[in-house]
Amino acid sequence: MLLALGGLIWLLLPARYLEIVDDKSGRRYALFPVEEGTRIRLSWTHSIEHTPWVEQYRIRGTELVLTTARVKSFGAGVDVEAPESEVAGGWVVMRKMNRTFDSLHFVYSHRVNHRLLIEGRDADLKACVPHHAPVEVRIRKLPRLMSMIE
Repeated sequence: MLLALGGLIWLLLPARYLEIVDDKSGRRYALFPVEEGTRIRLSWTHSIEHTPWVEQYRIRGTELVLTTARVKSFGAGVDVEAPESEVAGGWVVMRKMNRTFDSLHFVYSHRVNHRLLIEGRDADLKACVPHHAPVEVRIRKLPRLMSMIE
């Protein structure tokens, strides 16, 4: 009895998750367990420049902290206020950005090769997010039981 009660309490305790949802309907596409400091990498091909773009984040609480951005060409949408920048291996690398976001928003497209890596593991967006879906990526604290539902 005590063991069952302990298990129930454990299921109700909050845990941290990276959640991928439809930005308009809120429909959940995917849920991944994460921890404080987990590294997230979002990459895609820029729709105008047609060059790779890579952003690296760390999880802090329920926020995503942009730490580094790498681009192959310096053009539309590139942040020019990075504290530390260099050109390395053909990339413009911007470091120590430390910008916090409650969530990330983008329109997922198979054509621009969106990829989301969580500590180097591919979240496989193509398998769970429809083409041209408006996406929100956010960090949430949910009861562990919620990860087993849906």
